[in-house]
Formats: sequence, C-alpha cells, structure tokens
Amino acid sequence: MTSPPWRRLRDRSFASSAAICWLAAASCGGDAPLPPIEPGPDPDRPAALTIHGGDGQTATTGTSVAEPLLVRVTGREGAALAGVQVSFAVASGGGRVQFATSNTDSGGLASPGRWTLGATGPQELRASVEGLEPVTFNATSIGIPARIEAVAGQGQRAFAGSDVAVAPLVRVTGREGAALAGVQVSFAVASGGGRVQFATSNTDSGGLASPGRWTLGATGPQELRASVEGLEPVTFNATSIGIPARIEAVAGQGQRAFAGSDVAVAPLVRVTAADGSPLSGILVSFTTGPGASIAGADSLTDGDGRAGAGRWTLGTRPDVYRLEAMADGESISGNPVSFEAQALAGPPAELLRIEGDGQESEVKFPVAVSPRVRVLDPHGNVMAGVTVSFEAGGGSAVVPAEDEADSLGFAGVDKWVLGPEPGVAYTLTASVQEGDDTLATTVFTATATPPVYDIEIVLRNPGALSESHRAAFENAERLWERAITGNLPWATLREAELRACLSRSGIDIEPVGDRLINDMLIYASVEDIDGRGGILAAAGPCQLRRDSLLPVAGTMRIDAADVDGDHLEETIVHEMAHVLGFGTLWGLLRLLQDSVAHGRGNPHFKGDSAVAAFARIGGERYGASELVPVQHLGGAGIWNGHWRDFVLCTELMTAFADTGENPLSIVSLASMIDLGYERVDLGVADAFEVPAGCTSSRAGARRPRWGPGGLAPPTEILLPPLGLVDLMLDSVHYSPRE
Repeated sequence: MTSPPWRRLRDRSFASSAAICWLAAASCGGDAPLPPIEPGPDPDRPAALTIHGGDGQTATTGTSVAEPLLVRVTGREGAALAGVQVSFAVASGGGRVQFATSNTDSGGLASPGRWTLGATGPQELRASVEGLEPVTFNATSIGIPARIEAVAGQGQRAFAGSDVAVAPLVRVTGREGAALAGVQVSFAVASGGGRVQFATSNTDSGGLASPGRWTLGATGPQELRASVEGLEPVTFNATSIGIPARIEAVAGQGQRAFAGSDVAVAPLVRVTAADGSPLSGILVSFTTGPGASIAGADSLTDGDGRAGAGRWTLGTRPDVYRLEAMADGESISGNPVSFEAQALAGPPAELLRIEGDGQESEVKFPVAVSPRVRVLDPHGNVMAGVTVSFEAGGGSAVVPAEDEADSLGFAGVDKWVLGPEPGVAYTLTASVQEGDDTLATTVFTATATPPVYDIEIVLRNPGALSESHRAAFENAERLWERAITGNLPWATLREAELRACLSRSGIDIEPVGDRLINDMLIYASVEDIDGRGGILAAAGPCQLRRDSLLPVAGTMRIDAADVDGDHLEETIVHEMAHVLGFGTLWGLLRLLQDSVAHGRGNPHFKGDSAVAAFARIGGERYGASELVPVQHLGGAGIWNGHWRDFVLCTELMTAFADTGENPLSIVSLASMIDLGYERVDLGVADAFEVPAGCTSSRAGARRPRWGPGGLAPPTEILLPPLGLVDLMLDSVHYSPRE
C-alpha cells in the first residue's frame, strides 16, 4: 500500500535524521539511545470553523432566506481546507435545510443550500465540524404579508419639481394584523412624471417602509404606487401646483359688525402666476388677532385662483380686528394680504338699573332720584345712541317717555311722578324695542306714601353754626310742618331762577342745578348783617305757584349779633312764617284793607278764618278798627306785615318780642288758611288770649326784637319781585309784584 503524502513526508524526515547521526557517531554519543522525534503541526487538520455569509437574515415563514449560508473551514496556519465535511442542523424555529452535510470546496467553503424558515419568530441553524466548536446562523421568520396600507403622505400638494412635505409611508401587516419586518416594498411613479429616492425599501420592525423623497413632476395630478408581491398595491395621490407670484384681496375689506358676530362677507383672496393666470390648489393660510376667530384657517385656491377664510367672527369687545391671508410660497407680491373689520357694541341685550329703584315718595310727587338705566349688549359692552322707552304703570306718570342713551350708555327720565293712592307700589318699565320685538327690558318700583307738607331748609355754611342754631332751625321746621298738613303741588325751579332769588336776598349760596321742590324750599343764613342794634332779620318768599300763589321758595337772613339763645328759635319761627306768606302775601291776595301808604292808614287783615279765631280769643273787645288789626307804625318792612303790637302785645307775629314768652296764637295759624293752605292744624297753636291792652308801663318792659331802643323796625319782610312757577309746564316766569 502506498502511504499518504503526509506519512511519506514524515518517513523521509526520520530517515534523514538517523543517517546524519549515524554518519557522525562520535558526535552522537556512541552507544547512547537516539532522542524521540516530536511530530510537527498538521496543516491539513481542521482548526477553525467560521461563518462566511448569510447570517442575520429575514424571510417570510415557509420561504428560504435570500442570501446563501456559507461557512469556512481553515487549518492551523489559516489556510482553507477542502474536502472537510460540515454538518448542518436546525437548532430552533422548525425550519429545514437542503443539505444536512456538505464538504468544503477548494476555498474551504461549505453550504447547506436553501434554508427554509419555520414558524414566525427567531430561527437558528447550527454548522459543525468534528473536533471544532460549532457556529450558529440566526434568522427571523416573518409572517406572510396580508395587507399593505398607506400610513402618511396621502393627498399632498407641492410646487412642481419640489418634494412633498411628508414622505409617503406604508405599513405591511400579516394575517393576524401584526406588523411585518423585512418585507420588500417596491415604489414606482404611476403618473405625473415625478421620481422617488428609493425604488425598493424593506419594512422595519414596525412594518413601515418609505421611498424617501417624492419629487413631483409637471403641474397636475400625481400618483405613486407602493406594492408587495402578492398584494394589491397602494396608490398615493398628490397635486403638483404652479408657482404663485401675486396674492390680492377680492372681497371682505373694511367691514363693520356687532362684537362677537360674523362679518357679512368672508374675506376672499386671489392667487395668480407671474403671467397673471389664476393658480388652483395653492394653500392660503388665514390668521386673525386675539379675540377674533375664523372657521377655516387653511384654504386651497379654486380654479379661478380664489380662496376664502370661511366665517370671520369678531371679538366680543368693540375694537378694530385684523386678519391676514398668506399664500404658500416665496417672493409672492402682496403676501400677506391684510383685512380690517370694526366690531361695534350691540345689539341691545340688557338694561342695567343704575339708580332710582325701590324708592318711596309722596303720592302725586316725583321720586327723589330719577330712574336711570345703562344699555349693554350681549357681551356687557356699553351701547350709545339707543332709544329707551319708559312706560309708567298704575296711574303714575313719566317725563319724558323716551330717552337716547348717551356716549356712556346711560338713559333716564327727568321725573317719575307716583300715582294718587298711598301704599301702592308703582312700576316704571324701561325697554328697547325693535319693531314688535323687545330686545331688553327692566322694571323699577316705588311705593307711594301719604301726602304731607314738607319744608326743606338749606343753610349757608352749616358747619360754622352752633348746635343750638341748627336745632333751632330744625324745631321751627317741624313746628310749621305740624301746623300745615295739606300737601301742595310740586314744582321745579331752574338754577338761574334760584340764583336770582339768592342774589336779590343777599345770601351767598351757590345753587347746584335745577331743584325739584315738594312743598317749600327755604335758603337760610345766620350771619353778621349790620352789627347789634340794626336789622334783626329779613325774610320772605321769592317764588310762587302760579295757580295758588302760595310760596315755592324763599329766603331768611338773621343777624347773629342781634339774636340771643332765649329768642333764637322764636325768631326763626317768626321769620319762617313770613317766608310762608304771613304779611308778605296779604296785599297780593287782597287780604289786607286800609293798608298804610305814605305813613297813613289803619290796616286790618280781613281773612274769615283769622277774624273768627281773633274773636274766639277775646278780640271782639277790640273796636278801634275792623278785625284783625295790623301794625300801622314802624316803617316799611314793619307795617302792613305784622299783627298790631299794642293789641296782640306778646303774640309771636307782632313786630316786637316780649322779654318773656311769645306765644303763637290760633289767629296766626288761621291766617294761613286764608292764604290758601289746606288742612291747617290749629291745635299746634299756643294758649293765648287777647289782653285788655298794652299799657305804657308794660311797654317799658318790652324790647324790640332786634335789641334795645324804641320802635325802630326789628325785622324786615322782604318784598322783592316774585317769580311765578307754572306747575303744568314746569317753567318759571317772572312778573312784577302787585
């Protein structure tokens, strides 16, 4: 038998070594045994098994991996070994190989042939050579593609020759809906002449695949088809649009609308190319400022190049709102287009009661605070120029019946006069009408109280008066309000007429506007007039009611130097009587006969009530003149305006004050009935009897009201020109005093 080459090589080596040693016996040590020969490394023996290709692939379940599986066997010196048997066995996954064993070729390579993968999931294939560590191929078995669907990139628009904004993306799933990785997807432009970055792409772990950039072709519709072998392809659609050069407003500029509402015409723009031709499919974005809103922020131009914003709803506050329309593209003339619209307050939705609700006032008299409303729109904005109607109910009356809201939205009435029944809650309805529709309404209520006679006193510099002075005025006011109980018609005095009244009386008070007067308004002043011993006081009416000639307003001046604490209140009651008409209106009402003129006369008061009262308290004993005797001495301002001092002596309404008490008799109160006052309560009068006479000895114990001395005038009754108030027309007219 012939030895194999490696055996023959070893034999030759052994023989050569022995011959050399035999030829040099001395050197080899004579009879010493020869050393053993160690075998050298065997270059033809397998030393390493490595994977040369095909690891880590993916394939559909039941199919073979695409790349061939290769292992390489090398010897100890790294040289490839041919003819070495390699075994291949499926370690996991349940697949199969074409060849279970395979010998290496001249390059040391061996392959199992086709590796058909098993069930879905990881796969392992082990390659082994006797005496060496095996190597393992890994693969993934994926499900069979059952569906391909578009995930992103549908329906886009882009300029011709440019890429769509979102790269098309598909997902491949198996029969059970799970994403399949490693499935090859082909992408091809179907129409439009564009191109894609990648013609094929394998799905990732999420089953997704993309062609990368999709560059659109000529203007018009574009189609891109994505397909997987064996499945119905997916088609992406896009539109290639022309390049815009100009954008301009077509409609919707400069409008006005109520706050919070839509403008009548939605803003509209037109986009054209450089040659002026309209461009369709251009994206126009509409944006508006804070507070306003739009329905349809993005719009595509139509075949005429037009795009609209849809509804433009203005903000809820009156203001100028702005909207911008911007076309997609660069270097577009007019981009963006600006629109403006003004939001106006409205429509009227609410009448807010500002003042004048829930009051009380006398029957047939205006409430103290005139009702006033504020007109608001649905968003609480103030509305000006709106006509508000006022309707008085239950027998009350209102003036005026309509008012136009001012720049701050306020509207109101001048007067709301309550009806004639006390205890009734009267209503005043304010409303805004539009045709037969009521847009807003509110109701005021006020309760009517029984009528009384009311005196209002306005003091000059009240802070400078002592408490006793203020109390004296209040007590005098209450006395006359108890004595006169019949209510009088109300009146309005204009500021100019009040100013004239105060000026003629010499009272330094500045009236503030017109005054609504219930029964009587008295301006009073305690001041230094002319020092002690001069004028004590001066009082009288200045405005009369035209129908009854009873006073509406008057003035009182009292010299602080001549009034002491004992007689202050008596003096105020006395002067207040003159303001109410005592002595000041007798001549005008033709109640005075035989009046003093040029220092001569024997005047007497001829009113029936006073004459009867005078007789009741002992006046029938007086026979010097007709009843009731009136002062005939003392000069202007004294005579014709007081009871005769030496007849009624200490009575309060004589010209002089007694050092003791000065009672107010029923004669003085009865004279008020003769003046025209209704329901005068004579029970308020003090007890008084007309004395038999005032002797000269008693006269020495008396003093003038203004201070010590003789019969110089202690007070003056003011007889200025009297203004007449027209109650029906609520206007003031002056006429000379008769």
